[in-house]
Amino acid sequence: MQAIVDNLIHFLGRQHQDSPSKQLEIFKSILYRGLRCGEIQIKFGDGGVVRNQVVCFTDIPLSLCDEQAAIYGKFGIGFKKSFVKKSGGNPARYFINYLPGQISAKNIFENRGLLYVCLCYQFKILKQVSDRFNNDPLFAICDQEGKEIFKHDDLKQWIGQQLSIFSFEKETGELGPARDETRQIDVYYKEREWRLVPFQAAIDSGAVKLDNSVAYYEFTRNDINMVVTPNDDMRTEVLRYMLGLEKETDERLKEFSVNPVPVVTYNDLQKW
Repeated sequence: MQAIVDNLIHFLGRQHQDSPSKQLEIFKSILYRGLRCGEIQIKFGDGGVVRNQVVCFTDIPLSLCDEQAAIYGKFGIGFKKSFVKKSGGNPARYFINYLPGQISAKNIFENRGLLYVCLCYQFKILKQVSDRFNNDPLFAICDQEGKEIFKHDDLKQWIGQQLSIFSFEKETGELGPARDETRQIDVYYKEREWRLVPFQAAIDSGAVKLDNSVAYYEFTRNDINMVVTPNDDMRTEVLRYMLGLEKETDERLKEFSVNPVPVVTYNDLQKW
């Protein structure tokens, strides 16, 4: 079994995994409008929270997705990794979300949380600059002689870039056993998550579409490897929907009927 495959799965409609018909409507919307970014919140200590929009995928081979499907459901779209890459996607960057602490009377410290210390401190600086920027339309960073080092527009761009970078951070979680001979538990790390984060440059280039401030990633038939459905009935409905796109005037949508995507049920995953 390959550890790395050319198939990033976007499991859809997690909140409706007990209602495949509602998941089907979400699937239709994704084909019609594109991948809709969902909101995330990432907490960095007491300093604050990063809020942004992202699309999430898993890099786990489909035949090994039982744990993933148990959490997110059994309805998903397999995207080519090349599509996610060219759209600006990257693997999530995992961190332990607790601070180092003293673990004995001999001043021995548990140091695994040092990365979290650095992230929290970096975010604290970002927040301070962002707060000053938002409250002062002329705010800039100057040297001792009053010469501008970073102009107001430079700071605006930097703040946006930093928030996008922080949006790739993800805590490892605490729901399953780690594999490092300790009792610590790192379940989210096992998800091998990739993310699309709508950088401003991606919006400017047209790779990301905005609709009432909600970001969408449009894709074509050639960007998809397969569709996985929770049962045979949904497999039939997905195929029927794609074949029905033949009547669309949009050539992008029509291509899904000309060259239908392979559709499997979850029990067929061993074939992938």
